[in-house]
Amino acid sequence: MRGLARKFRETGVQLVVVVQARPEQLADTVKYTRDLISIADPTRASYRAFGLHRMPAWKMLMPGEIFRSRKRATRAGFAQSWARTFAKESDVWLNPGAALMARGGRILWMHRGKHVADLPPADDLLAIAQEHATRTRSARRRG
Repeated sequence: MRGLARKFRETGVQLVVVVQARPEQLADTVKYTRDLISIADPTRASYRAFGLHRMPAWKMLMPGEIFRSRKRATRAGFAQSWARTFAKESDVWLNPGAALMARGGRILWMHRGKHVADLPPADDLLAIAQEHATRTRSARRRG
């Protein structure tokens, strides 16, 4: 998301990240996402509400995509915090997700990760947001 926050704002989208952390841990956890609203979810209630599941252990037997994703993140300047990864609030097996929601909470688009590194690239999320924003503006003009 680094570098794209302005483009998301221009689209009319507010970025929010939900983190498996206690509120007092957010500063350390979101240092790479300063342009985003960060919400602490130490009980992982939002993950359950969005239907995000734990990765089956057998997927670690074929970790190619997980390692490729971690390598891309490292090259982009992100570092995994092992202390955060294994903190009491964190479930290392919990798959991530991404959603585009309208005001009021209606889900317009949802991605549920199939493994712990399965998140769409930020550019893809921006394209999805722009597509929905364009559709919404067109519908308003017709209505």
